[in-house]
Amino acid sequence: MRVFDLHQDLLYHILSNPNDIKILENYKNFGIEKFIFAIFPFRSFFSFYDVEEPLLFTLRGIEIAYDISNKFNLKIIRSFEDLEDGNIIIGIEGLYFVRSVYELRIIHRLGVRSIGLVWNKDNLICSYFNSKNDFGLTDLGFEIVENAINLKMAVDLAHSSDKTFFDVINHFKRNIFVSHTGIRELNNIKRNLSEDMIYEISKINGIVGIAFGDIFLSNLNLKQVSEYIAKLVEKFPNTIAIGSDFFGVPKEHQIENLNEPSHFINLYNHLKNYLSDELIEKLFYKNAFEFFKRVLA
Repeated sequence: MRVFDLHQDLLYHILSNPNDIKILENYKNFGIEKFIFAIFPFRSFFSFYDVEEPLLFTLRGIEIAYDISNKFNLKIIRSFEDLEDGNIIIGIEGLYFVRSVYELRIIHRLGVRSIGLVWNKDNLICSYFNSKNDFGLTDLGFEIVENAINLKMAVDLAHSSDKTFFDVINHFKRNIFVSHTGIRELNNIKRNLSEDMIYEISKINGIVGIAFGDIFLSNLNLKQVSEYIAKLVEKFPNTIAIGSDFFGVPKEHQIENLNEPSHFINLYNHLKNYLSDELIEKLFYKNAFEFFKRVLA
């Protein structure tokens, strides 16, 4: 079993629980070969135009990613050549510090290769999923996405509003993905994608990471989650991937036996009852790997 996880809130977890950083010593034993190290760029909610705190937290997170790389011999992926034997893709969860293309270019120089446009509050780039005024992608947002694609960065639409989602996929046809989401057919909230939206992502060769928690997949147990994911994989064999959101799902919303990195094997073993080895490999690793090959090429 090889895992390429499109979203883990590991940074947020180790800042709150510094001793737990040792879990990285076991990542390869858990089958985790590659993962997006998501940088959550602020402590708390802030006013619309604040920039200092998210910028400082972003820079701090990037530095921690490099410290982890050095301490645990995990290679940061910055280029196509790094992908085969690399382990960590640095990602930002919300561009709240971006006021121009120059901030984007700076974080690219620092090694960021995945950008989530927004989190749970509107910003100058776009509106988020529960926005009171779903204005979609702004003029600055169009400029940022275009430049990110040209810089060989992946553009993450997790947490985006429906208008933002369709503004992006209707104007840009590559490097677009959703790192961690649930399914509206199971839990009909705006944070999740519908299967029709997954189909739209599939048409532009994007991928969608399935997250684990009842807010994403309703109150399903591990067996039921496995059955549903298997159906999704059969429907979208080149699109569905893993975006666990481990360390980011509150305990009361977690799925029993599918809530930490050591639990990937539990899902894998269940899926063997429903899917071929080839499709399981696509879900756990290959779809994400092939996507980032296209992004970084």
